Order: sequence, then C-alpha cells, then structure tokens
Amino acid sequence: MTTLPPERWAEEIAAALRQRYGRSTSALEPIDLGWLNVKWKAVTDDGPLFVKAYHPDRYKLHERPDRRSELANTLRLQRELREAGVACPAVHPYEGQWLQETSSGLLFAVHDWTDGAPVRAGDMSETQLFELGVATGRMHARLRAEPPSSRQAWTPNREAYLTAWESHRENAATAGDDTVLDWLERSGAVVRALDFRTFDDAPTGWLHWDLWVDNLLFRGERLAGVVDFDRMAYAYPEIDVARAVLSGALSDGELRTEAVKAFMEGYRERSETPRGMLARAMRMIYLIESVWWYRTEIRVQSQLRTLLGRFIEEMQWIERHWDALTDMLDEA
Repeated sequence: MTTLPPERWAEEIAAALRQRYGRSTSALEPIDLGWLNVKWKAVTDDGPLFVKAYHPDRYKLHERPDRRSELANTLRLQRELREAGVACPAVHPYEGQWLQETSSGLLFAVHDWTDGAPVRAGDMSETQLFELGVATGRMHARLRAEPPSSRQAWTPNREAYLTAWESHRENAATAGDDTVLDWLERSGAVVRALDFRTFDDAPTGWLHWDLWVDNLLFRGERLAGVVDFDRMAYAYPEIDVARAVLSGALSDGELRTEAVKAFMEGYRERSETPRGMLARAMRMIYLIESVWWYRTEIRVQSQLRTLLGRFIEEMQWIERHWDALTDMLDEA
C-alpha cells in the first residue's frame, strides 16, 4: 500500500505513463467525481487518457487479494466489451497486467479518454435511452459467453434483508430519527409480504451493476460511453435494466412511459425481455438499495447526502407502485 500522500500521486502516475506506455504527460487534470478514488485526465503527447487510482481506504486491495483479482478481471472484461462493440472505453494493460502498481504501491488503471458528459438523473431523452438500451443489451449478450463466477455477488433473501432492516431500525430508534423509521416501516411491510419465489426464474450472469447517470456519458443524443465497471459482478443482469430505467426515466416522481419504451426497444435488439422481467428487476433493485439508503448513518454522511434524495425518490416510487409494477412495465 502506498505511503505517499495523495498530492504526490500525480507525480508517480506521470512517471509510470512515461516508463510503461511511452506517453509523455504535459498535464494531469483532476476529475472531482466519485468517492475517495482519485481520477485524472492525462494530457499526453499522443492524445488524452483517463487514469484512475484506487484509494487504499476504499477497496483495501493490498489486504484483499481476492478483490484485487476481481477488479483486474473486470478491467479485462471491459476491454473485451469494447472490442465487441459496446460503447465503453478500452483499458490498457502493461505486460499483461490490467491493474498497475507504482513503486510506492499505488494501484491504478489506464483507460481511453471518453469525450462526453452525464445527463441529469431522470432527464435522458428517448433517443438517449434507446442508445443506452442498445449498449446494455449488447453488453449482456457478450457477457453471457463469460463463464460463471465462483461466487454470486447477491441473491434475494428475506431473512438477510430483515436482519439488516432490524439493525437499521434499532439504530434509527436510538438516534430518534423519525424520518428513517418511517421509511423502514414501509419497507419492512413490503418485504415481509413479498413472495420470493418470484425470483426463481431470473437468469444469472455478469452485469455492470452501476448504470447510474454519473457512469453514462453522452455527446448530444449519442451515447459516448458507459464507464466505471469497478462493481461488475455475477448476479442478475436484469438489475442493470432496472437501474438504467430508473436513472434515466424517473422524473419528478413519475416514470416517463415513452422513455422506458425507448430503452426497452433498444435493449431487445440484442437481449430478450420476457414478461415480468422489468417488474421483477425493480423489486430486486428495491431489495438491494432500500436496505442501504434507509439508514441513519447514510443521512449523516455529507459525501453521500446529495445522492440520498434521488435514491429515496426511486425507492418510494417502487413502493407506491409495488402491486401494479407488472401491469405498468410489461407495456414497455
């Protein structure tokens, strides 16, 4: 693990780009997005690159060789997705290694630079969502050829959810957090009433796992690239579909029907959407994310607070339409 202070990291990155990739760097422009990890636009003599350094306090990759190996595998998969025509930046290995390490122990990865910008949550146009649907369907089609992981990242489990739920309820009660207690009252009722057999037919496979607007770059109406594959995992690919639809089409508490249809039309060019799939995926998203966001600890973390309102809006939209999800979304 690196002992250099973060203000010295850029020096090591510039030296590594020159020594390993033959790219002389005239500037490393910081990108102030994400949590803890440090990112730059590297202006080089052969065009720009995107460089991401993995903060030791976030992933603890030196302490977890399994996580380090998994991250290297996601970088490999990202490169192969690019080669298969998915709109995402290529990753550049060095001597067969996808994850790079400097002499001080700083871990980083080098990607192509993608010119583009995210769209505000809920504001994607129908054309943008169609493009995202095509890319997501193409990504899932390619990933179906990838062997299963030895460890599935997540499965729907009532007992596990309610165990975490009870811990969050106790913490909120101790803190006198009536807002979180109100959220938890609704979520507990929803999950206790859920028939978990609804997930039995959901196909497993690799997925991006974070198709949130910050990771989706557009140039005008065109999708420039899907980025940040760090969370890629083996679970249920349809989770990506629900996350993309919520991120792009839920606006002011309403899901824009024509925008959802545009995404699904694009997705169907490469991947199937059996009846009930999107509704089932919405319920999966709820199980995964409500138990994370409905916590007093999250409400007091300033670096997450700006996201909280958006994700609470999404969770509460799912709650309000829980019983009607299948009828509403099968028309898309």
